[in-house]
Amino acid sequence: MTPDTPLRSVRLQVWLPVALAVAGLLILALLTMLERRHAQEDLQRFTDRTAYVQLLGTRRSLETVLRRDDGSGLDAIVAELGLSPTIDYAALLDEHGTVLAATRFAWKGQPAARVLPQPVMPPALDAPQTRLLLDSALLRLHAQTPVAMPLQPHEIRASRYGTLVLEYDLAPLAAQWHQRILEQLLMSIAITGVSAILLLGFGRHYILRPVATLQTAMRAIGAGHFNIPPPLTGQGEMFELGQSLQHMAQTLQASKAALAASETRFHQLADATLEAIFFHANGTILDVNTNAEKLLGRSAKELIGCDIFSLVTPEYRPIIRKRAAGGIEGTWDVDFLASDGHTPIPCEVTALQREINGRSVRTVVARDIRERLQAEAQIRQLAHFDALTGLPNRRQLFDHVRTELQEVEHHPKRRAALATFNLDNFKAINDSLGMATGDATLRALAQRLSSQQAPHQLLARIHSDTFALLLTNLSGTLEEASTQAARQVEQLLAQIAHPLPVQQHTLHLNAGAGLVMIPNDSKEPPELLREAETAMHLSKAAGDNRVRFFAHALQEAASTRLALRTDLTAALHIAPPEAQQLLLHYQPQVNAQGQLHGVEALVRWQHPRRGLISPGAFIAEAEASGLIIPLGHWVLQEAATTLRRWQSDPAHAAWAQPLTMAVNVSPRQFREPDFVDRVHAILEQLGLNALSLELELTETVVADDLDATLEKMQQLRRYGVRFALDDFGTGYSSLSYLKRLPIDTLKIDRSFVMDIDAPTPAVLGGKRPAVLIEAIIAMAHQLDMQVLAEGVETPAQLAHLKASGCDIFQGYFFSKPLPEAQLQPWAAARM
Repeated sequence: MTPDTPLRSVRLQVWLPVALAVAGLLILALLTMLERRHAQEDLQRFTDRTAYVQLLGTRRSLETVLRRDDGSGLDAIVAELGLSPTIDYAALLDEHGTVLAATRFAWKGQPAARVLPQPVMPPALDAPQTRLLLDSALLRLHAQTPVAMPLQPHEIRASRYGTLVLEYDLAPLAAQWHQRILEQLLMSIAITGVSAILLLGFGRHYILRPVATLQTAMRAIGAGHFNIPPPLTGQGEMFELGQSLQHMAQTLQASKAALAASETRFHQLADATLEAIFFHANGTILDVNTNAEKLLGRSAKELIGCDIFSLVTPEYRPIIRKRAAGGIEGTWDVDFLASDGHTPIPCEVTALQREINGRSVRTVVARDIRERLQAEAQIRQLAHFDALTGLPNRRQLFDHVRTELQEVEHHPKRRAALATFNLDNFKAINDSLGMATGDATLRALAQRLSSQQAPHQLLARIHSDTFALLLTNLSGTLEEASTQAARQVEQLLAQIAHPLPVQQHTLHLNAGAGLVMIPNDSKEPPELLREAETAMHLSKAAGDNRVRFFAHALQEAASTRLALRTDLTAALHIAPPEAQQLLLHYQPQVNAQGQLHGVEALVRWQHPRRGLISPGAFIAEAEASGLIIPLGHWVLQEAATTLRRWQSDPAHAAWAQPLTMAVNVSPRQFREPDFVDRVHAILEQLGLNALSLELELTETVVADDLDATLEKMQQLRRYGVRFALDDFGTGYSSLSYLKRLPIDTLKIDRSFVMDIDAPTPAVLGGKRPAVLIEAIIAMAHQLDMQVLAEGVETPAQLAHLKASGCDIFQGYFFSKPLPEAQLQPWAAARM
């Protein structure tokens, strides 16, 4: 057909309705097929895009929450999925298959195999993958993806994966598609019918003017005027075209409003987060949320269009430019700049990058970590400084001592010293003025000493009222360095001695100090501190507030005492009698007629390696360590049991029945609250005549608390127990308690007996020891007490004592302390 060939026209009233009807039927059939195809494509598109994006987005949100390591927020993220009408259920499983969070809260904490309708394949450890399984026939979509669990303390990257499971019910989407097909069918039928009627009623006369009107309306829409009036009236294709044009304008207007509403909603959601959010392309900020404005102290107008790299401190700019250029995603620390352009704002930044409309847009989420850094600084402060005084604590002191040990190892001429000092009678301040005043005293003293602390000195609080001073950069020989160290510590002690105003009081403090030089044989900070404290205890024991140096001989002695204490503790816990290391020897006590009056039980220690150990070698350590209490109880129990056995044995009953068993009781043992009950229990258990048991107390027991001592003695006296006052004349020797206490026997110390026959001293005013003994005996008899003399070793001593009226005698003149096997024949021979 040539361009000049006229177009053939037909009768529109007949052929147009027919053509429209045929075309309508074809279109309807085609639309139905296309819609069905589109429905299948939409299902696949929903799977590949919507569901996949939703699955990955949820996974990222869950992993972000899990990185905080507290698990809070998991339920909220998973529960939000339940709001979608297409999601049947959602669940987050840990690496063991246990439900951590689910849209159905009853599943939480349950094994997935028990509660989930569909089985879940665990993620592969080598290459965990996301799985999307679409069942078009059942309109079901099963989706699952691995979720990285929190890192373990030793892990660099995640090795444990949980599983996020989503089950979609696509029936609602299918119903929507069917409804849409039906609506389009109805609309197509209506349009076809109306068009046919319009075409039959109107002709070409009504085409040109509507076209012109439509062109005008289209120009208005193109200019952005969407609220146009109906361009045409009447019926026909042109009218429908006008209606469509107006509908398009309304749709565009609605889309514009929806876009504005979407942007508003997006900003609301972005502003609801606690983090600052920035969107930028190639460094140029596209948008920010309200928290970004608050963080930087700048408005959104100032920030949008600004270079984001100019908002961070200069040292971070090169690295973040490189990360942004390479599209690197991750989390790291960055310092932003405050509005003044100088103050850094530490932040934890997470960067993500996405392609939007062909342009790479980078999302930066910044979290202000100033409070976290402040809390970490406080934790470090608590870890290395004393909470009460603010001084370095033991841990920090050890770190400095360890560093100094390394320094002196590399520089042989370098010297240092470690001193410890402890306040005298600080307990009295707490007891009299209260703990609050005691704490204030320590703070005030620490402030004074810190203010006068010289360079190369480190003052630390070790515990309670004990402090340490590390002195470094000492010079010269060991003797010269020791002198320097001693002078510095003496200056510190002088500062302590100055009157200290605390609250409404003025306190006068003193301290004893111990000093150890560095280097010495010790190579560990705790060992050096222990050596300094050993010297300090010597200083305090001397009571002269002088600086005492540690010598390794002192440490060796301390180690020996520690080993002795450990072995004695073990010996006290040996249960089988045949393995018992402790044993008793018995020294006879003889009356003036030479007859056996009683025995004194004396403990011995048969050490498996050191052999027989006398009491003088371990009693002092037992007293200092508190082991004297269980040791004293064992001696009392063993002595009473042995006496009962002798008295019950016909072979020994003749001399054992009237026998008195004397047992020494230490002050600490006597002060035990249950001492009276223990003695009574022994007597009840053995059925022993209490008059056969004589407890020997020292003057120290009596003098410490006369009223408490008297009460206990009276209780024991009611059970028939006898008492002897040991070592009389060497302690307080106060007559005030002799007349009050129920003492049966007064024991004269051996120091008086050994000099009883000594001549009168040449010094003017000196008295013969015999005079004192005679006075003691006379006084004791007046108070209805017997007198026992210890340490009798010569006939002359015995004669003097008899002449003075002494009642009972004990010493090597008669017998040394004997084991049970030797005592029995000795006692039988005296019958």
